[in-house]
Amino acid sequence: MENVLLSVIIPVYQVEKYLKRCINSVLAQKFNSYEIILVDDGSTDSSPEICDEYSIEYPHISVIHKENGGLSDARNVGIKHAAGEYIFFLDSDDWISPTMFESLKEIISSKKHDIIHFDLQFCKNEQSNCVKCELNEKEFSGIVAFQKMLECTDITSFSTDKLYRVSLFLENRIEFPVGAYYEDLGTIYKLFLVADSVYYTNQVYYYYFLGNEAAITRSWSEKKFLDMFRFYSEMFEVSLQNQYINNRLARTYYSNGLVHILTKLYESQSYDLIAKEISQTLCDNKVPLRSLRGYYHYNKYLLYRLGLLKIVINIKEFFKKLG
Repeated sequence: MENVLLSVIIPVYQVEKYLKRCINSVLAQKFNSYEIILVDDGSTDSSPEICDEYSIEYPHISVIHKENGGLSDARNVGIKHAAGEYIFFLDSDDWISPTMFESLKEIISSKKHDIIHFDLQFCKNEQSNCVKCELNEKEFSGIVAFQKMLECTDITSFSTDKLYRVSLFLENRIEFPVGAYYEDLGTIYKLFLVADSVYYTNQVYYYYFLGNEAAITRSWSEKKFLDMFRFYSEMFEVSLQNQYINNRLARTYYSNGLVHILTKLYESQSYDLIAKEISQTLCDNKVPLRSLRGYYHYNKYLLYRLGLLKIVINIKEFFKKLG
C-alpha cells in the first residue's frame, strides 16, 4: 500500500468471540494512513473466515494464514510484511479508543520519535469506565525511557501500549522470541536501548481485556516460570554492562521481578528446584528495602527478607482450600 504511516499487526488465534470487536475498533479511527495485517496463527475456529471477510470488504486489510507458531512468531511475520513506517501490536481480544490514531496523528506524522508510548487500561468488559486524567506528555531518550521502566513509573515493558518505528526491529535484528512465554519482557527493553527518542502520553488508548477465559496468562507452568526468570536475568545482565544505566535501579527491578516469580512458585506449591534457584539469586542480589518502596512487590520482598514469604503464602493457600 502507498502512503502508509502505520501498520496495525493483529495476531489471531481462536478468538472468534472477540475478533470483530477488535478489528472494528481500528476501523472506527479517523486516520487514513494505516493498514491492518491480520496474522491467522493456525486458528481452528471461525477466526480465519472472519479475517477473510474483512479483507474482502476493506482493501487496507490483509490476511496472512500460517501454521500455528505462537504469538511471537505471528508478530514477527507481521513485522516482515508491514508497509508502514510505524507498527502497532494489537491483541485480538483487546480494543482501542476510537480517537487513538487521530489524537496521535501529529506525533506519528512528525516521524520524530522512535517509540510512541501511551497508557492502557485493564477491563473486564466494554462498559469499564475510562480513567480520565489531565494530559501529561514527556519526551525521553531511549536510555532514559529504559531507566523509567526500571523505576516502574510511566514506562512499561508491555508491547501493546506503544507504536514503534519498524526500523528498530529490522535494522537491529530484534525479534520476539519464538516459543517463549513473556515475550514482551524479553523484547521491549532491547528496543528502548536502540531508540533515540521516546514520546510518552498518559492518555489511555488501549483496552486490555481480562475476560478471556482462554488467555494464556491465566495459568502457570514450569516453562513459564523459567522463561520469565531467563528474561529478567538477561535484562539484568545487559543493564549491568551498560555504563549509562544505574546499577542500583537494575538490581532493584530485578529483585522486584524475582520476588514476584518466587511468590507464584510458592503459590503453585510445585517446582521446588526453580524456587530454590530464584531464592538463592535473590539472596545474592540483595537490595536495601527502601529501594523497593513504591514498587509493585515491595510487601512480598519485605516478607522474603524477613524469612516469612513462604510461610505466609502456605497459610493463605491453606485457608483458601478450606473455602
